[in-house]
Formats: sequence, structure tokens, C-alpha cells
Amino acid sequence: MTADNNPLIPDLDNESLDEATAADPGRTYALSALLYRDFRLFWIGLAVSNVGTWMQQFGLGWLVVQLAIRDGTPQLAPLYLGLTGLARALPGLAFGLFGGVVADRADRRRLLILTQSSAAVSAAVLAALTISGTINIVEVILVSALNSIIFSFDAPTRQAMVPRLVSDRDLISAIGLNSAAFNGATLVGPLLGGVLIIPFGVGGLMLLNAISYLAIVGALVLMRPQPVIEYGPRLSLLESIREGLSFIRHDPVLRWVVTLSIATALLTRPYIQLLPAEAQVLGVGAIELSWLLAASGFGALVGALLTASLGGWKRRGALLVAAAFTHGALLTVFGTQRTVLGAAVFVGLTSLAVMVFMGMANTLMQTRTPDSLRGRVMSVHTMVFIGFMPLGQMLLGSIGTVAGMSAAFEIGGIAVMLIVGYVAVRVSALRDAVATERPRALAS
Repeated sequence: MTADNNPLIPDLDNESLDEATAADPGRTYALSALLYRDFRLFWIGLAVSNVGTWMQQFGLGWLVVQLAIRDGTPQLAPLYLGLTGLARALPGLAFGLFGGVVADRADRRRLLILTQSSAAVSAAVLAALTISGTINIVEVILVSALNSIIFSFDAPTRQAMVPRLVSDRDLISAIGLNSAAFNGATLVGPLLGGVLIIPFGVGGLMLLNAISYLAIVGALVLMRPQPVIEYGPRLSLLESIREGLSFIRHDPVLRWVVTLSIATALLTRPYIQLLPAEAQVLGVGAIELSWLLAASGFGALVGALLTASLGGWKRRGALLVAAAFTHGALLTVFGTQRTVLGAAVFVGLTSLAVMVFMGMANTLMQTRTPDSLRGRVMSVHTMVFIGFMPLGQMLLGSIGTVAGMSAAFEIGGIAVMLIVGYVAVRVSALRDAVATERPRALAS
């Protein structure tokens, strides 16, 4: 069976939208992906679960700083945060590409049920350790590593499944809405966490996160199966990985999308995970930290919604380059702030630009990749997030320990601007990349 005649790829539920497409093929709507039943279930489940995840992220960052203080070494808080990032990076780099192969060979819905259930168990274990008062930095590192392994299989599967839930025309709407579900949670989760951490403590936030996974697991159970579609002879595991990497290497646009994604992951995008250390620089506590995270979430949500409405935007490569340069510049300015208000404004603007960059990167990778390779190609995109970005957290955290967290942000932002400036001038393939209809299968 080919994707072209696959009955699991849904038709639009709204005839008037079909007519609009015929009249104007490039026209799209920010919320149009919600017209698809399975995507709607998937999106609602993710939105609820992500709120719990970001409550835990807020609590975990604060917990790590408190552990450094408890150990009598508050100056090592950036290093502690960096070590938790390193714990996520190594499994992500080791298992990321394998997760993509599995995503291309399995029923994606069933695989997600397994990974999301595993993440719920992991959150419950972390909650039990924290509530009992036996938690230490070693256990935080071990649980972070376990979560990274789970995410190595979850993320490429989740991203590879989305294009089957909507039409070509509404793919950017789906990508933008998924980003909005994630980044809306970065706004709501920390604010709720800042309120609930007082009566329930950090362990309570982690327990709520474990419960929130029921929403996405329930949604997946109600969705239609997503079985593998065989496009040809099945290759060995290593040959499958090599095929995916080769596809990226020979596409100049994808090659440079991945290169810029790695550069920003190492030098700028870990700013969220390092905000607890920046809160120390500003001399504020957990409540103010939740404000900074919420400001970042608000900016990211606006950026995600903006991305969702850009389905008719053709020059996606140019927009990606502009967004990458802008977020480097804004993070540099963020590093100079010495008040909570100034920091909140510029961390929000930085997150907005980051989301436009990530949305364009995701869209270019999705639309330029056939379904038979999508899991493997998106696993590279995911590996940047779960592998290189935690390494960046370690890198910037180490610089922050020596030179100060603000200086680390300024150094990272300037470095990204220089790299993107080179790409803007020298790499015309990416700069001139335009929207394309995604291929269904690899040409023989």
C-alpha cells in the first residue's frame, strides 16, 4: 500500500474548506488542522500533558538549585543544571537515530502509547523520591537520562505521525498548533507551578505531571491505528539509519537546516533550562522564576500561533535565517538585563523568535521528506533537541560558572549571529528555499 491510497490519511471534514483550497491552493488557516478528528484528539491530549510537563520542568530546575545550596555549594548551581543537561544529552545522542528507524517500522500510535506510559511512570518515581525527601543530584541525573531514552523514541514518532493526520495544505497549521500546545504549556505550567509549589511542594508538581499523562494516553487509545506503510524491501537497522542520513546530506536545504539547528542548540536555545541560574543573578526566588518562564512561554505561544498562520508564506528559508539571527540578537540583549521586568520582556521576545525558527525548520524538514523516511529524518531533528541542546546546557552552564550566566548568554547570542550571518550571505540554497508539496514516497 502506498501513502497516496492509504485510507488512514483523512479527508477534510469541511467541504467549504475544500472549495477554498481549490480557489487558492496556498491559502490556509491557523486552526484548520483542528478540523481533523484524530489530530484534534492528539492535540488536546498533548496540550493537557504538556502543562504537567512544564510544571515539572519548573519544579525540577528549582529543585536542582536547592540541592546545590543544600550541598553547601550554591555557586555550582549552573554546573548542576549543566550536568542534568549532559545526562539527557548522552542517551539522546546514542538512541536518537534508532528511535527514527523504529518510528518508520512500527504502528506509530501504539509506540506513542508505550512511550507516554513510560514517561508517566518515570514522573511518578521522581515524585515519590522528592516527596519522601530522599532525592539527590545523582538520582535527578539518572531519571533525566531515563527520560531522554524515552523521548528518543517518542519525539520522532510523534512528529512523523502528524503529517498522516492532516492534508498537505494544513500541515503547517498542524505544526504550528503542536508548537502552540507545547509553548502554551510553557506559559501556563510555570505559572501554575509557581502557585502550587507553595502548598504542594516540588514533589506535588511532579505527581501532577504523572497524572497529566492520562490525557494523551487516552487520546491515543481513541485514535485510529497508524501502521507502517511498506514502500519497498526492508533494510537492516544500520542501513536504514544510513539511508536517512544520506537523504539529509544530499539535500542542501535540509543539511543547512540541521547545521543551524545544531548551532542554536549548542549556543542559545538552552536559555530556558538555565533560567534558574539567571534568577540567582537577578536575586529573585521561585515566584519570580515562574514569571520569567511564563514570559518565555507567552512569547513562544505567540511565535507558535504566528507560525501556524504562515501556511501561505513561500520564502520559508529566508524566514528561518531571519528568525535565527533575531533570536541570537535578542538573547544577547537579554543577557544585559538586571531587572525582572527587563529580563521578562527580552526572554519573551527571544522565545517568539526561537519558535518561528523552529517552526520553519520543522516545516522544511517535513515537506521535503517522503513518508518512508520521515521518522528517520525527524529523528535527526529530534536528536538536536534531546542531544545537542542538553550539551549546550552543559556548555553554557560551564561558561556561566566561570564567567557568569549573563556573560554566557551574551557569548552564545553573538556566536549565533556570526554563524547565521555567514549562512545568509553564502548559502543561497537555504536562503532561497520555498514551500514545496511533501513527497509521499521515495522515488525509485
